[in-house]
Amino acid sequence: MRSRAVHLNLVSLIDVFAVLVFFLLLSASLAADRLNALGLDLPSPDQVPSQQEPQKVLSVVIRKDLLQVTDRTGAVTPIPNDAKGYDFNRLTATLVSIKQAQPSKDDITLLLEADVAYDVLVQTMDAARSLPKGVQIGENPSRDMFPQISIGDAPKAAGGKS
Repeated sequence: MRSRAVHLNLVSLIDVFAVLVFFLLLSASLAADRLNALGLDLPSPDQVPSQQEPQKVLSVVIRKDLLQVTDRTGAVTPIPNDAKGYDFNRLTATLVSIKQAQPSKDDITLLLEADVAYDVLVQTMDAARSLPKGVQIGENPSRDMFPQISIGDAPKAAGGKS
């Protein structure tokens, strides 16, 4: 028996891949346009701390056992964890009252301890960014509460733990 030589025609296969690459690139660029990315102000590694008195800002310190809200006057509101974990409803209510007192301010700083879960950060950002349904501040129909979010490291706790 003679073996027959088989020729493989790759031209049609290359044509199929060329069309697939074209459609994948097109759909990826369209999908990237639809992504909704948040603009966060992160500290740069080469940033030198200033020696002047720091300006008081609205901040939420996220610790393992509680959330601490510090408003622009320096008043600290601790929100301890409940049986289910972090009390984001109480955090939202506290931030709404701060927003009602200063409706023109739209920035907030989130300070995290080292071992805080990413999901806690996202839920805190959600609580700070948008007003709850049914709540309106003044005549402004905007749903934004504190859309300009900065992130940093939390200062060490008073007890010496971080």
